[in-house]
Amino acid sequence: MAEAKKTTKKVTKNAAPKAAPKVVKEEPKKEVASYLVALFFEREPVEKDIHVADIRYHKTSNSFSLFCTAPQHEANIEMIIAGDISVSGEKGAIEMISKAESPISWISNLHRSREFAGNPFIAGTPQESYEA
Repeated sequence: MAEAKKTTKKVTKNAAPKAAPKVVKEEPKKEVASYLVALFFEREPVEKDIHVADIRYHKTSNSFSLFCTAPQHEANIEMIIAGDISVSGEKGAIEMISKAESPISWISNLHRSREFAGNPFIAGTPQESYEA
């Protein structure tokens, strides 16, 4: 009788060397330093709107700056921005936003406010600035 040879197979795992975990460098979060909103005198149906002023909110100093390019409108703009703004909310409710209590929300919603709804001024969308 022929002896049956037992063959044993060695099972080797082709284990690739484990790759070192990738080190992801986290970039520092950019923080908004200021917000800028352009104000226009509404003339749109007939002519282009006229840029009359810029309002900037400085986050670090917690202050507002008004840069007026049309001196004839400066007094009217100063009166409007001196107080709170009203924004039409959902379901027709009117929400008041205080300039003193929440200045970031105030300047962020200036373009939606009823005070700058074309009587005669309109506000552009706020632009964020990341530089000091």
